[in-house]
Amino acid sequence: MELLTYLTLILLHCALNLHCAPVSSSFDSIQSGSAYNPERNDGLDGGDMVHPPFVTSPTGRGVAIRSAYDRWTGGVVPYEIASNISANNSIFIVNIITPMQNLTKVNNTQCISFRPRNTSDLYYITIFNGSGCYAPVGSWRNYIGNRPVSFMHGTYATCMVSGIIQHELTHVLGFYHEQSRPDRDSYVSIQWNNILPANAFNFDMYNDSDVDTLMTSYDYGSVMHYERNAFAINSSVATIIPTKNASAFIGQRVQLSPIDILEIQRYYGCVPMPTNTTTSTTTSTATTTTTITVTQITMTGATTTTAVTTTTITTTNKSSVNNRGHSGCRPAALVASDISS
Repeated sequence: MELLTYLTLILLHCALNLHCAPVSSSFDSIQSGSAYNPERNDGLDGGDMVHPPFVTSPTGRGVAIRSAYDRWTGGVVPYEIASNISANNSIFIVNIITPMQNLTKVNNTQCISFRPRNTSDLYYITIFNGSGCYAPVGSWRNYIGNRPVSFMHGTYATCMVSGIIQHELTHVLGFYHEQSRPDRDSYVSIQWNNILPANAFNFDMYNDSDVDTLMTSYDYGSVMHYERNAFAINSSVATIIPTKNASAFIGQRVQLSPIDILEIQRYYGCVPMPTNTTTSTTTSTATTTTTITVTQITMTGATTTTAVTTTTITTTNKSSVNNRGHSGCRPAALVASDISS
């Protein structure tokens, strides 16, 4: 009996030191202040972004990499799945990639696609069961070989959540985190007193010369946005507070938001950037309510759980033409008013 008690104490000690938490059963459990979030990996920029072996930090962070050189040619991303990903998880990942490709279609034509790697492919991603959820940003076109994409699936945490997979693959397409945008401080308040100094760099904000916002507004509903308590010292207290809408849900991990989709389409040239040479200024406002149905898929062990969610999104669209010759396509912050699992 004494031996059993001793072993139990050892296991409890190890569990506490590993900051373990139950397997996430839905996208919003990340928001609940769980002790371990697989998207938060020490030593990686933003917790889940990998840079090429020859680069220690990015030249700019924001919505999208400015350099066209980091786009995948033709929007095609070759991939291979490592042998340490189970057959069930491989199917699960492919089943998440498919709707991602469908969501970004333009006139029923694919804008971006992920396909199995050919032996002739010099640039490709390798999806494997690593020690967290992380991915490279962009194509790393000047680096020949594989780019690591980690989708861990363990006893205490998993990346096998639809929105997490789409989040990491959006990094692969060339996108950084939403809250690094130049206009960030107009939409959220960063609570620096609840962030360890060593983690403060994850909240860096960059200027317009470093990043490309693709003429879209700040998106609370982006799948690329941090959750409210990201990198918190006290996870029950927010590190990011929306200021335009205090009740806005941030950090959703269901699927690409409508603005995420538009950004990908613009970045890969499937939808043109709005331009206008008119020098006068006019503004029109329209409010649109859209109801979309999404499928939340979560895998725990060998069990796949599917839940259909109805999400109501209200956007206020302001289209203005200014004297700099650009059409300002600036919808208001996207707010998911009914996201549940």
